[in-house]
Amino acid sequence: MGPAPVSAASALPPEEPTPARRPGVGTVIRHLLGVGLMIAGLWATIELFLHRSAGQQIDETALAEVSNRLQRYTAQSSSLLNALPAISAGLAVAGILIVLFRRHRFAPALVGVLVAVGANGSAQLLKSTLVKPNLGIQDAVLNSLPSGHTTFAMAAGSALFLAAPRRWRPGLAILMCAFAVVTGVATVINGWHRPADVVAAIFLVSAWTILGMLVLRFLPAENRDESGTRFTGLLVIPLFTIFGLFLGFTALVTYLVSTYQHYPGAALLGSLCLIGAVGMLCTALIVCFLRGGLRAPVERAYTKVWTY
Repeated sequence: MGPAPVSAASALPPEEPTPARRPGVGTVIRHLLGVGLMIAGLWATIELFLHRSAGQQIDETALAEVSNRLQRYTAQSSSLLNALPAISAGLAVAGILIVLFRRHRFAPALVGVLVAVGANGSAQLLKSTLVKPNLGIQDAVLNSLPSGHTTFAMAAGSALFLAAPRRWRPGLAILMCAFAVVTGVATVINGWHRPADVVAAIFLVSAWTILGMLVLRFLPAENRDESGTRFTGLLVIPLFTIFGLFLGFTALVTYLVSTYQHYPGAALLGSLCLIGAVGMLCTALIVCFLRGGLRAPVERAYTKVWTY
C-alpha cells in the first residue's frame, strides 16, 4: 500500500502565536502627560500648603477647627483609622489572589504590587526629605506630607485595580477612591495629618497608578483581555468629574470665606471638600485611561505561563 494521503490542513505549518500589539506613541504620550499632571498637582500642593504662609494658615486653622468641633468623633475615627490599613490590605490581597488563581494574571498582579511598593516608598522618601519652613504659623515644624495612612490605603486599592481584568476596573477605581478619601478624612478628624498631607498622597498614588497602566499596555495579558469598560466608564467619568468640580469650587469659596471673613468652620469644610474633589477628579482621569484599550486575537486554551 502506498503512503496515506496528506490533507491540506495537516500539511500547513503550525500556526504561530500572533505577537502582542504595542501601544502607539500617542498612547504613551497621553499616559506620560497624565503622570506629569499628577506630579504637577503634587508640586502645587507642596508649594501652596508647605512653603506659603497662606496655605500653612489654612491647614493650621482646619486642624484647630477639628479640635473645636469634631473632638467627640475622635474615638470613632481613631478606631476606623486603625482598622482601615488592615481592611484595605486584606481586600487587596484577597482580590489579587483571586485574580491570580482564577484569571492567571501573574504579570498584571506583579505590576500592581510594584506600584504599591513604589508609591509607599516614594511617600516615605518625600516625608523624610521635604523641609517645612518655620513661618511662625504651625506649632509642628516637622514635615508630615504626604500622609502615610492615605498612601497605604490608596496604594492597596491601586494594586488590586491594576491586577484585575479591564471590566472590573471602573468599580475598583471607585473602591480605590473610597479608600483614599475615607482614610484621609479620618486622619484629619483624628488630628494625625493636615488636609494637604492627604491631598499630596492622592496625587502621588495616582501618578504611580497611571504609570502602572502604561506598563500594562505592553503586556500580552493585557492585550488578550477583551473585556470592555464602555458603559461603566461612561458612568464613572462624568459623575466623578461633575461632583469633583463642584467640591473643588466649594473648597475654593470656603477657603476665601475663611481667609477674608474668618467664618468658623469654613477652613475645615473647604479642606474636606478639597480632599473629596482631588480624589474624585484623579479617579475620573484614571478611568479615562482605560479607554482605547487594545484588542488582541482570542486566547488559546493553553498558554505558556511566561506569557501571562
